[in-house]
Amino acid sequence: MVARRAATAALPLLLLVQGSASSDDPRAIARAALRAVEGDSATRVAGRWLDRLTHDPGDRAAALGLATIARLTYRYDAAMQRYRALVAADSLHPDRYAIYAWLGEGAALTARGMFKPADSASLRALSAARAAHDTIAEAEALLGLAVVRSRLQSAAAGLAAADSALRLIPPADTVLRIAYEVRRAALLAQGARPEAREAGARCAALARQAGERRLEASCLQSMAVDAERRGAIDSAIAILDRVATLQRDTRNHALLASALQWQGYLLSTVGQYGRARVALREAIASGERSDNQGAIAWAALSLATIANLVQDRAAAVAYVGRSTAAFRAAGDVWGQMAARELEVGLAIDAGELARARTLVGEQLAWARRLAQPQAAVAAHRQAAAIAERSRDWGSAARELDLARRTALQHGMAGVANDLAYDSGRLALRRGDLARAERELTAYLRTLAPQQHIFRYRARARLAATYAARGALDQAERELAAAGDELDAWRASLSDRELRVAAFQTQDDEDPDLGVPATLATLVAGARAPAAFALAERRRARELMDHLIQARALRATADVADPHALARAAGLSFAPGEPPRDVAHALPDDHTALLEYLTGTLGAPTTLFAITRAGVRAWTLPPADSLADAVERFTALLEQRDAPRALARSLGARVLDSAVAALGPAITHLVIVPDGPLQRLPFDALQLADGRYAVERFTIGIAPSAAVAVELWRRDGARDRARATRPARVLAFGDPVFGTERAGATAAFADDPGSGALAMASLRGSTVVAGESFRRLVASGREAELVARYGTASVVRVREGASESYLKHAPLDSFRVIHFATHAIVDDRSVARTALALAPGDGETGFVSPGDLAALHLDADLVVLSACRTAGGVLVTG
Repeated sequence: MVARRAATAALPLLLLVQGSASSDDPRAIARAALRAVEGDSATRVAGRWLDRLTHDPGDRAAALGLATIARLTYRYDAAMQRYRALVAADSLHPDRYAIYAWLGEGAALTARGMFKPADSASLRALSAARAAHDTIAEAEALLGLAVVRSRLQSAAAGLAAADSALRLIPPADTVLRIAYEVRRAALLAQGARPEAREAGARCAALARQAGERRLEASCLQSMAVDAERRGAIDSAIAILDRVATLQRDTRNHALLASALQWQGYLLSTVGQYGRARVALREAIASGERSDNQGAIAWAALSLATIANLVQDRAAAVAYVGRSTAAFRAAGDVWGQMAARELEVGLAIDAGELARARTLVGEQLAWARRLAQPQAAVAAHRQAAAIAERSRDWGSAARELDLARRTALQHGMAGVANDLAYDSGRLALRRGDLARAERELTAYLRTLAPQQHIFRYRARARLAATYAARGALDQAERELAAAGDELDAWRASLSDRELRVAAFQTQDDEDPDLGVPATLATLVAGARAPAAFALAERRRARELMDHLIQARALRATADVADPHALARAAGLSFAPGEPPRDVAHALPDDHTALLEYLTGTLGAPTTLFAITRAGVRAWTLPPADSLADAVERFTALLEQRDAPRALARSLGARVLDSAVAALGPAITHLVIVPDGPLQRLPFDALQLADGRYAVERFTIGIAPSAAVAVELWRRDGARDRARATRPARVLAFGDPVFGTERAGATAAFADDPGSGALAMASLRGSTVVAGESFRRLVASGREAELVARYGTASVVRVREGASESYLKHAPLDSFRVIHFATHAIVDDRSVARTALALAPGDGETGFVSPGDLAALHLDADLVVLSACRTAGGVLVTG
């Protein structure tokens, strides 16, 4: 993938020599067009040439100038029409204008990634230049061929063409010599040659001295390729910043798109996903402006990958569709295969198994036709996952066997070893425990000690195998040791490494790795305390990852230390250290903590109840069987219905067992929900005695027991430390919405997964994602009322209730922060969920979950007083 990404960074368009040629010399005409575009005078210069052509339709110099400006401003159809007219006018005896028309046509096709027709156009230019004894044009044609041949054949073939051009370049032709140096540096970097770095630096210095900024950008880009090859990713990213600046300054949108899509990809490899998304979106915008379908395709695929990492399925599907369309437009079958693999995974996740089978069939046909064994193995593995999801064990086993045989036939022993994990997982799910243990143990032996993620998932599956076999001691030891090994590794990581690790998926087929079923088995075997400790460590790891992800998705490079973040949230455990003693941390004898653990694919739900007397646990129905009822119950409550029967049914299924055991002394519940239970309003459930839960208990929600313990600890310390601190309140209300100013409709940006809302001037009522965007006059009064409960409070209304103020105010001076406004909540996409404040100062007014997570707060209470602020995307696990 990296090699293909770097290769999409196309080399410069047609670059012409300086010299004392007359103003109607084709080289001078083309260069004048280039300077006009770079200097933002293209319209004026094109107007002069158009006037000339109006007076003399046979003015070939003016026609060439207009064609070149059209090409450099990405009006390719107009450019090609004029180029072909120049050639057709003198097809039997092509003059120098026809030669430069072919050169221009080749440059246009190269810029669009259409390399085969570009090769033909360059060859025609080369043949005509040789027939005319025009060695300069011949050199330029060879330099064009160098780019094309490097893509169609190899870097060595490209270098051979470039070296042939060098012999034809006069020493005085500075620009053409630099153009050769550009080609050579890029091709050396593409071929991973050690002299690439020096060649790029020399080339950049020459271009800078000559004032050739487009050429300098291309030289620097070759240095970025070399830096990435050497593993200096930070250097490559920094160099590409300079490349992008030069390309913007010279209005070179085609190469700007290529540079930015590659930079976005590199940023994603080091966990800077927020910055990556900014670069990739600009790459798409520049690619659309210049019709650079290759850059659009790869940028969209990178954005789809990032969206999939954070389980933003809606955005991932939209981006992968966009990527596939662009690859198809560019004629890039290899790219289509890369996009298709992700598309299949998304279809499987969505349960669209019939569609997934069709896509896998097409993928497998491509792989066979193009003789790509790696792609064939990947297709067979995905086919096995589809069959496994359908519980068609026989078909799954056959597909894995085909994948293994294909891998071994083509010398891919490592891939064949990896398939042992898939086979072990399949054997576990179909109940063949002996084979599951054998395959997983064999797979573990093939893993290097540093392959920590893979080792953890294999050991978690092995623990599930022991549990299913009834070997509870082995199951507990294996799962505990696997977690300790993983936590020890994570504790040793740098901030950057931990950000990358936080986004690594555990298992595409089942992200829970069978852990909920293993823990349920331990509970059934009277090992509730041990199971709770393992559940808490797992939850701490997942919450830490979610916090890291929220920070890493910000567009700024300033990302907090993940280890400090975990310590501050009470989520940091030393390997082997048991979770905090929740029973002794409870604030009183009247409080109990209820923690739920759910899973996927029919795994049972476990309920842990912790009081000062210790830990008890019960096995409840699977989350799969609860999800529909929870969704229906919540929807009815939002419609102000009173679904008593459903309230009682859910209460019996998720609360009765614990309530009966807790006794009358417990009056306060702290609930740690999981999976679909995070949507469940526990207060509204009906208990066995006919009362609603809210009539029997005061109820609070916490993300984990560890976080609850940390908050209880802090509450005591803060109560003492803040006894004399003013209770300052910051209250936002009645914002001026961007749509209110324009009388427009707020809509999400056309860019799927943009992470923000765009204000589009559309007619009609103001609606976003089904929510009314009328002015909230009463929310201003609410903010003023809330502020009266504090001292030295600050009320921000209308224009003052802005996103800009929120991001720049000293928030750590407030003990209470209150938002009374609209919320936009999309249960499918994190990127389409936000609080609405006033726009301005470069901010849209829409505050995303990532923006909220990045705020520096020291508040005792943050209130989100808006519709559905307890909603949003449920992240698996």
